[in-house]
Amino acid sequence: MTSIDSLTRSGVDDDTIGDSPRPSFLGVVAVLVAAVIAIGLVPTLWGAVSSMGWSQWLEALAIGLIFVPAAVGVYITFRVLDFPDLTVDASFPAGGAIAAALISNDVSPWLSLPAAMALGAALGAVTGCLHIYLRVNSLLASIITLTGAFTVNLRVQGSANISLLNSQRIFTPWLEPIKAQLEAWFGDSGIQVHRAVTTSLMTVLLVAAMIVVLRWFFATEIGLGMRATGANREMSQSQAINTARYLVGGVAVSNALVGLSGAIFVQHAGFADINSGSGLIVSGLAAVIIGEVLFGAKARSTMAKLIAVGLGMIAYRVAIALALNADLRFPGTEGFRLEASDIKLATAVVVVTMLAVPRLRESRDERSRRRKRT
Repeated sequence: MTSIDSLTRSGVDDDTIGDSPRPSFLGVVAVLVAAVIAIGLVPTLWGAVSSMGWSQWLEALAIGLIFVPAAVGVYITFRVLDFPDLTVDASFPAGGAIAAALISNDVSPWLSLPAAMALGAALGAVTGCLHIYLRVNSLLASIITLTGAFTVNLRVQGSANISLLNSQRIFTPWLEPIKAQLEAWFGDSGIQVHRAVTTSLMTVLLVAAMIVVLRWFFATEIGLGMRATGANREMSQSQAINTARYLVGGVAVSNALVGLSGAIFVQHAGFADINSGSGLIVSGLAAVIIGEVLFGAKARSTMAKLIAVGLGMIAYRVAIALALNADLRFPGTEGFRLEASDIKLATAVVVVTMLAVPRLRESRDERSRRRKRT
């Protein structure tokens, strides 16, 4: 009998190569146009890099690290479970809402983290149960949960916004020591970045612990069952694996990580907003795709893949910071600067670009194999 571990490693090695046409004239023109645009953007990007100060770089790094658990959560549903899930747009503000509610009532900020994970996991479990037991399409199930979760989050939070500026947060005890040390090293410039540095250092520790725990978890029988369920649900069922339980559990784990990101984010930002999770699914997908294309092409182990996704989220946040600081100039135009409201369009462009890269690589490799055969 095939074991669960072997199921997770099974896959189809499709080396079949069909007859594909030679590069067309339009394809060559498209590549040349893309090259011209890329060359034209080099001065723009260099100007953006040179105009960004240390505070902006470190803030982008801090935000990227905060969103790493959310990116890993999206990776679990889309790659490990093969389950498209929009619940993350609700789990993020849910984690922030319960964290803000607890902290504002003088509960330890550290206790708000597991509470945020529990609420996120509950929302994920609702989506999984709707899909498994009521036979609702996965996307529709997550949309239903997303719609109902808005009211839940608003009830938990009590209002559309909560300020935490005068409350104790997980970063508070370390702010003054790090501020004093940075001021001793760099003077006033150290004071300007002490909050981003504090957030980055503490979030790195949390993210490292998360990755270690997930590596251990996916090596257990439950974790292997989840991976087998996502790899081949029908084969897993034939091996007496309870795929329904593992799917619901996997979606719950994914949204628990997203809730964790929400709780950390509100403690860094100093406030909670009921609409903070809007568009998070696209950002998470962007991080997954960027991580796979730029950092995870040769990743084989679970830890390597998770680290690649985390680096993808950091790269995404840095790219967004660069885009907001760049004056885009094309021939015949006076140039324009992206605003914060343009982030969603920029994210969509990044996702499409990253999706195109693997396809271009496949086409190149296929042409190379055909030339070798001939």
